[in-house]
Amino acid sequence: MKPLALLLAASLAANAAFVAVFVTQSPSTPSVPAATASSGAGSSGRSTSAEALRSALASGDAAALEAAGLSRDLARELALGRTLGRLADQARGSAPAGDGRWWTNRHAAATREAQAAARRQLSAALAAALGIDLGLGADPAQFAFLPAAKRDQLRRITDDYDEMIAKFSATGLQLPSDRERLRLLRAERERDIAALLSPEEKLAYDLRTSTSAAAVRNRYGDAIESEAEFQRVYALQKAFDEKYSREALVGRISPETLRARSEAERQLDADLRAAVGDDRYAALRRAADPDVRNLDSLVSRLSLPSTATDTILAARDTYAAASQRINADTSLSVPERRTQIQALAERAKADVTRTLGTEAGTTYAQVSPWINHLSGGLAYSTQPQPNSPPGIGLGQQSVFPVLPAGVTATGGTRQVIFNSDAAVDRPIGGPTQIMTFTTTDTVTTSAGGAPATSVTPPATPTQPAPKP
Repeated sequence: MKPLALLLAASLAANAAFVAVFVTQSPSTPSVPAATASSGAGSSGRSTSAEALRSALASGDAAALEAAGLSRDLARELALGRTLGRLADQARGSAPAGDGRWWTNRHAAATREAQAAARRQLSAALAAALGIDLGLGADPAQFAFLPAAKRDQLRRITDDYDEMIAKFSATGLQLPSDRERLRLLRAERERDIAALLSPEEKLAYDLRTSTSAAAVRNRYGDAIESEAEFQRVYALQKAFDEKYSREALVGRISPETLRARSEAERQLDADLRAAVGDDRYAALRRAADPDVRNLDSLVSRLSLPSTATDTILAARDTYAAASQRINADTSLSVPERRTQIQALAERAKADVTRTLGTEAGTTYAQVSPWINHLSGGLAYSTQPQPNSPPGIGLGQQSVFPVLPAGVTATGGTRQVIFNSDAAVDRPIGGPTQIMTFTTTDTVTTSAGGAPATSVTPPATPTQPAPKP
C-alpha cells in the first residue's frame, strides 16, 4: 500500500480505538466534545445516547455516525476505520496457518483477484467518505474533466472489470482461453465506458488511460511540453498500435512480420519528427533513450558533473561514425573490419572511465548497447537505418546495428533479443532473453515480447554476438 494509505490507516485505527473505548466505558449519554462540535458542519448542539452511537459504530456508515452526533470529519474517519478493520480481518482469515516452514512463500494465497477485491473495497470507502480515492486507484485529478456522478459510475465499471480480469491474469502459464476471455472482457469494458461517456469525454478518457497513451507517457515522460503535443504524439502511436498490436507478438513470428513492423516503426519515427519539428523531436528522442536514463541515474547518484551525460552521448555519436566508416571500407575483409571495430570498443571504454570513474564506467560499459556492439565487432547508428535488422520498438532502443557493406541479411544467422516483461504501462526494463534463428525460419517470443535483432554476417559465423 502507498505511504499515504499507511498513514491514513494509522490515523483511522487510532480514532476508531478512541471512540470504541469511549462508547464502551460511558454508562450514560455522552456529550459531543467542543472541538468535535465546532469542526463538524451542522453538528452543533447534537447529542446522542450511547446506544445510538453503538448502533452507528456497528453499521460503520458515515451518515449514521454523523446523525448520531459525531462531527463529519470523525464520522468519515470512523467509517474508513471500519473498512480497514474488515480488510485486516479478511487478510488474517486468508493467511496460511503457521506450520513452522518459514522458508515457504507465505503470500501465495494472496492472489491478484483477492488483492483487486480488497483495493475495490478500500477505494469505495474512500470515495464514499471523501469523494476521492487518494490515488489508490487512478489519480483523482486525472478525471476532473468528468462530472462527479460520471466519475463514480466510471469507477464502478472499472472496478467491476478489474476484478473479473484479475481472474485470468494471474501469474503462471496463461492458456489461450484465458487470453480470449481477457480480450472479450476488455472489449466489453470499452463498450460500457463508451456508452457512459460522450465522444469528447471518451477521447479525454483514452488520452489518460489507454495503452497507447501509457506508451507515450512512459517513453517521453515530462519531455512533452503541452497537451496539444501529447495529443499529436498519441494519435501517431494509437494508429501504429491498432495496426501492430503487442498481442500479435505472441507465438511464432515470421521474419517478414518483423521486417514489416520494423519498417512501420521507422515510418512512425519519421512521422513523429514531421509532427513536432526537429528541435522537439531531438528532445523527445533523448527522453526516450534508455541509455540516457542509465547515464542520468549514474550522474545523479554519484554527484558527477551535469555535463557527464552529454560527454558520453557525444562519444557515442563519434564512435558510431567511426564504426560506420570502418564498416563501409570494402578494401578490408569482414574479419578485418570486425577487428578494427573491436579496437574502437577498448578506446570507448577508456573514454567512459575517464568521464564516469572506474566503477561507474566499468558498470556502464557492461550494459551499454553501443559499447557491446563495438565489442562484438558490429557497427551501429544512433538512428534507424534501412538496412538495420528489425528493432524492438521506438523508445526501447538506443542504437541500431548496421550490416557491413557488401553483406546482406539473407541466409544469415540472427540473434533475437526481446524483453520478456515489455508491458506498455510500466517503465522499460525486465529480464532479457536471447535466441538465434535463420532468416528462413520463424521466431518464437513470449507474450508481450518485442523482438530486436542483430545480424551475424554469413562470412563470419564464429563472430561473437553483442551482449544485450
